[in-house]
Amino acid sequence: MTDRFASRFRSLTVLALTFASTVAFATQAPDADTDIEEVIVVAHHAPIPSHLVGSSISVLDTQDFADRITFDPSALFRSLPSLNLSQTGPPGSLTSVRLRGSESNHTLVLIDGVEANDPANGAAFDLSQLAGTSIDRVEVLRGPQSARYGAEALGGVIAIYTKPISSSDLPRDPDLTLGLETGSRGFHQGHVSAEMIEQVGAAVSRSHFSLTRILTNGSDASFLGSESDGYRNRTWSAGSSLRWDDGSEIGLSARTTRNNVDTDTQDFAFPATPTQGLVIDGDNHTAARQRLVNMRGRMMSGSWTHTLMLSQNASKTLSRVDGEDDSGLKASLRKADWAVSRDYENGGVTHSLALGIQYEQRRFRNFNAATPAANHRARDNQLSQFVEYLVRNDARSLSISTRRDHNDRFDNLTTWRVTGTQTLLDQVRVRASWGEGSANPTFFELFGFIPATFAGNPNLKPESSKGWDIGLSGAGADSQYTWDLTYFRSRLHDEIVTSFGPAPDYFSQPINLGGTSQREGWEASLTADLNEHIAVDANFTLLNSEEPGGRREVRRPRRSGALNTHLVFAGGKGKSSLSLIYNGEMQDNEFITATPTDRAEIKAVTLLNAGISYQSNERTTLFFRGQNLLNKEYQQVFSFRAPGVTASVGVILTLH
Repeated sequence: MTDRFASRFRSLTVLALTFASTVAFATQAPDADTDIEEVIVVAHHAPIPSHLVGSSISVLDTQDFADRITFDPSALFRSLPSLNLSQTGPPGSLTSVRLRGSESNHTLVLIDGVEANDPANGAAFDLSQLAGTSIDRVEVLRGPQSARYGAEALGGVIAIYTKPISSSDLPRDPDLTLGLETGSRGFHQGHVSAEMIEQVGAAVSRSHFSLTRILTNGSDASFLGSESDGYRNRTWSAGSSLRWDDGSEIGLSARTTRNNVDTDTQDFAFPATPTQGLVIDGDNHTAARQRLVNMRGRMMSGSWTHTLMLSQNASKTLSRVDGEDDSGLKASLRKADWAVSRDYENGGVTHSLALGIQYEQRRFRNFNAATPAANHRARDNQLSQFVEYLVRNDARSLSISTRRDHNDRFDNLTTWRVTGTQTLLDQVRVRASWGEGSANPTFFELFGFIPATFAGNPNLKPESSKGWDIGLSGAGADSQYTWDLTYFRSRLHDEIVTSFGPAPDYFSQPINLGGTSQREGWEASLTADLNEHIAVDANFTLLNSEEPGGRREVRRPRRSGALNTHLVFAGGKGKSSLSLIYNGEMQDNEFITATPTDRAEIKAVTLLNAGISYQSNERTTLFFRGQNLLNKEYQQVFSFRAPGVTASVGVILTLH
């Protein structure tokens, strides 16, 4: 440990202990008669009540929406503040996620606790991989989180849970769920899932299995053509666990997704044609596969809780042109996480300490059918240590976390994060956080190669970021409404961007930008229960995201927001949801030599989505869902046409 590291650690420790002594004399905030508050899992090493989280968070509980089998998850994610999506055409196409203006590979995505960012395709998460997944809950944690989660967490963390976090452990007969859905554009979906809970000796055994199959003709990704770009998806997951009364647990789970999507190409022909730089119809096809596997265990030893998780994230992408294999990527991320934690109370104050070690290994392979010289293999390893200290009572909390990364390819790195929250009045609190983030260059940026188009850059440096936010939140006296207002600001150094060469081939290579990229803005949200049948939630984000020199960053709208209305009717048997999604004007790169600029303006769009479900009996639920019901013609990525109005109907059968 360096002197500078030790000095910063001592300073923060003194601050924490000073805060802890103050907390001991603080007034207790919520009284015993208040409702049970939701618990946030992703913010710290242990679940914590939402009012004690010092970071900016959002929670999306799909039980608030009309019941349905989830097909296009972008309809859900667009309703969250500061979260912008970029989809290259119809459903199934590459869908990137940006949080608070960060790059798509700067948001870490966890599915049931396992890192799901694609280690092959730029370390970003493709939201289309979630097609057909029955999502139960989403937690969004904003701000640099590398001190807890490592690389790819500069913008924040999105935690996706496919089953309830606090499922009952009471033994019951097996549940079997069958779902069928059909709709416009040749859409068909089938789903089957099963869960069983039983007593096995002194432990409770929980097992689950699900399988989803999707077929759709899709729509045309080109504004200039008339063909349909189809999509096929097959997703299955399975898992089993044993849990004992003392909290000990052991479990194993696996999840595999296979996507096959027809794609179109951009016209880079030379001499230039009238469609030069635009997306045109073509016989292109992409097949992608991702497999997530994890084995986990938890054991109590005195006052300490030991946890161990072994996981693998493996992906493969293959591109075909005119029926022939063209190029592909294959990669894997293997992790071993061990942590030990304990809580203790003193005078009404809870102290929580966690220490851990993480080892990860990345492997990458690039292959090209036409150019054997482009084939490349690479790997690297990283060993990390982390510490988190959390102190809290009912009115306030403070957390300090730090992480030390030892990477065999890049310089060792230490990152920090500090969060705190304080109750000001009975229903108002203030919170603030500051953190550091880092992101190593991806293998594709270092070594990836597409003949005549893209070359890797082995001299790239890691990106680094520092960011902070401060916010106020509150609720009505009867908790019928809640509100939140947050200001955030971050600075990104050594940002990696793609430098494009001149026409006709626009040969490109990633580089580190000099200077600082700046992101700042405001997030506002409001949730209200108008009565026992109607609930409304709304949010709005104002974002300013600039490259060094002040130029706007692409695919980041300055203004975005959503308005969601939920209605319960027929004595609770029926649910309906209506969502109005606004994505403001933004810029994107364009490659048309006939124009005097290299940027294109993408117009603002307002989308209307709806869903309705009715439980006719305890075993049968009928539902309808529709997206882009106003049939807006729009694009999220320049020249890639988004789908028009889509609608479907379905039925869910539950057998006990």
